[in-house]
Amino acid sequence: MKFVYPEFLYALFAIAIPILIHLFNFRKFKRVYFSNVSFLKEVKQETQSKAKLKHLLVLLSRILAIIFLVLAFAQPYLPSNSSSANIHNTVGIYIDNSFSMESVGENASLLDEAKLKATEIVRSYKKTDRFVICDNTFSPESQRLLGAEDAINKIENIQITPETRFITSSVLRLKDVLNEQEKSNPRVYLISDFQKSTTDIHHAVKDSIVPIFFVPVTAHEISNLFIDSCWFNSPTHVQFQQEQLSVQIRNNANKDLENIPLKLYVNDQLVSPASFSVKANDKTVVSLNFQNKTSGTQNGRIEIRDHPVTMDDDFFFSYQISNAIHVLEIKGQETGNELQAVYKTDSVFNFSSHHIAQLDYSLIKKSDLVILNNLPTISSGLAASIHHFVINGGSLVVLPSNDVDLEGYREFLALLTTDYYTQVDTSMSSIKNITHKHEVYQNVFEGQPKSNIQLPKIHQHYLLSGNKTAYETTILSFKNGDAALTEYKVEKGRVYLSTFSSQTNFSKHAIFVPTFYNIGLLSQPNYPSFYTIGNNETLEVDRVENERVFHVTGTDFDVIPKTQSTNFYTTIFLPQDIRQSGNYLLLGQNNQQIGLAFNYNRLESDLTCYTKEELKELITTLSLHAKLLDYEINSMGSAIQEINAGKKYWKLCIILGLLFLAAEIALIKLLK
Repeated sequence: MKFVYPEFLYALFAIAIPILIHLFNFRKFKRVYFSNVSFLKEVKQETQSKAKLKHLLVLLSRILAIIFLVLAFAQPYLPSNSSSANIHNTVGIYIDNSFSMESVGENASLLDEAKLKATEIVRSYKKTDRFVICDNTFSPESQRLLGAEDAINKIENIQITPETRFITSSVLRLKDVLNEQEKSNPRVYLISDFQKSTTDIHHAVKDSIVPIFFVPVTAHEISNLFIDSCWFNSPTHVQFQQEQLSVQIRNNANKDLENIPLKLYVNDQLVSPASFSVKANDKTVVSLNFQNKTSGTQNGRIEIRDHPVTMDDDFFFSYQISNAIHVLEIKGQETGNELQAVYKTDSVFNFSSHHIAQLDYSLIKKSDLVILNNLPTISSGLAASIHHFVINGGSLVVLPSNDVDLEGYREFLALLTTDYYTQVDTSMSSIKNITHKHEVYQNVFEGQPKSNIQLPKIHQHYLLSGNKTAYETTILSFKNGDAALTEYKVEKGRVYLSTFSSQTNFSKHAIFVPTFYNIGLLSQPNYPSFYTIGNNETLEVDRVENERVFHVTGTDFDVIPKTQSTNFYTTIFLPQDIRQSGNYLLLGQNNQQIGLAFNYNRLESDLTCYTKEELKELITTLSLHAKLLDYEINSMGSAIQEINAGKKYWKLCIILGLLFLAAEIALIKLLK
C-alpha cells in the first residue's frame, strides 16, 4: 500500500481529540432525590451500563471517521506490477477502420467512437510517453513512435479503408515496434468491433511481457444485406448468346426481407432488373438472364441498396467475348473435312487447316485451339512448339492416326505430362459413358442422358498408360472402361487426348459436332471474373519482352504494374494502389484489352461480432496476458490511469468516513 500524499497521514494525531473527550467526560450530572434507595441502585447500574456502551460506540465511530477521512486525503493505492517512475511507457494503439466500423453505435459511427476512445487513452498517459498508432492500411507511419499531440492528430485523420486485417497481424505489427524500445513499459490497446470473421484470437501468440487490452465498440443494431459472389452457369461467352448469371445474396439480419430490388448492368446498360426475398440470417441465389450484344470486354455490375454498411451493395465482374476464336488444324494424309464443317459454319471461329509438311510454326502461337489430326508421328520441333503453346494457355486436341509411332507419341505426350499410348486394341468397342456434367457437355443434354442412347462404335482404339496424373478427367469412355476422350490440365492450358482416329463413324454421329464446337468455345482466353481488393492478385498472359508495355486504367487511375517474365508467359502483379471497387482495364501490346473487376473483401460484410462476455471467456480459456476494458468514453481516461498507477482507494475511504459519521449521529439520536 502506498499513498499519493503521505504528508496528510500526520493528521491521524487528531484521533486523540475524541479519546480525550471520552476520558475526561465533560458532561455535568444533576442530583435527583429518591425515597427508596433500593430502586435507585437498580436504575443507576442499568443506566451506567448503557451509557458506557454508547460512549464506546460513539468513540469508535469518531475514530474511524477521522481515520478514513485522513486516508482519503492521503489517497492510498496499490501500485501495479509494471509501474515505475524511471520507466517510460510505449503504447501501441490499433484502431479498426474497416468497413464494418461504418455501423452506428450509441451516439455516432463505430469508427468515431473508436477514435474518441483512442484519444482518451493517449491523454491518460504522460506527455513524455511515446505512442504507435496503427490502422488497417499498415502504412509506414504506423511503425513510428509519436508524441502525444502527433498521436492525437494521426488518430483524428484515420478514415474508413477497404483493407481487411486479422487482429493477430495487427498485434504482431505493434509488438515489433514496442519490443525494440529499451527501458520501456510496452502495452497494446485494440479498439474494434471484434468481428468473428477477422478476430482470430485463437491464433494469438502468448506473451507474458506485453499486455493486451481489448477495447470493444458495439453497434446499436447488427443488420446487413450484401452481395456475396456471382458466377456464370456456362464457362463460354459468345456474342448474341443467352447468358445466365447466378448471384448469391446474404441477409445478416434478424428479420426476413421481401421484394428487394436487384439490378444488373452490363457496360453501364441496365439489362436485367429483378427482385428477391431472403429469410433472416440466411442466403439466396438469384438467376439473371440476359443476352450478349457486343464482343470484347464486358463490364458488369450488380446493385442492391442497404444501409448503413454500403460497401457491399455493388458487385463488379468482367468477362471477355472474343471477336474470333482461332482454330488451327495440323493434319496428315487422308483426313476428311469433318472439322472444317464444324468450325466454318460459325463466324465466331477463324478456322485454318494446314498439312504438316507445309505448316508455318508461327501460326501455332497465334491460335487458341490446335488440333493434331491423323499425324503418324510428332517431330521434336513440333513437340517443342506445341508444348510452349499449351504451357502458355492454349488448348490442344490430339486425334491419332490408325498407325502411330508409339515411341514418338510417348516422348511428345510425356513432355506434356499426360498419359501416352501403349498399344492398339483392334476389337470393336462402343462408347458407353459420357461425363455430362463436364464443361464440354454441360449445355448439350437436358438433365441426365438416357442410358439407352446410341453412341458411336469404334473399330480400333489405343490403350493409355494409366499414369495418375493431376487434373485428369475422362470425358468419354468405352463400355469396358477404357478411356475414349480425356482432358488434362497442363499448366495454363488444356490437352484433349483421344484414343481413336477421326477416321471413324464418330465424326458421323450427332455427338461429334457439340463435342468439338464446345472444345473450340472453351479454348478462348478465360480470365477471373473478379478480384478482391487487398489481396496479392496476379494475372498471367502471353510472354512479352517489354515490362512497361502494360497499364491498369480506371476512372482517374493509371498505373504501370510490376511484371515478371518466364520462358513461357508473363505474370502481371495487379497493383495494390487500387482502393476503389469497380471495373478497370489492363491495356497491353497490340491494343490488347483485358477487363479487371475489383470488389471489397466480403469478410467485412458479416457483422457478427464477439460479445463482451465471449471476449472475457476467450481471454480466460486461452490464458492470454490480456484484459477487457469495457468503459464509456468519459470513463476511459480514469480507467487507464488506474491501470498505470495501480488500484486507488480514496473514493472508498470517503464513503467509509461518511458512513461512520452517520453511525455516530445515529448512535447519539437513537441510544438515549
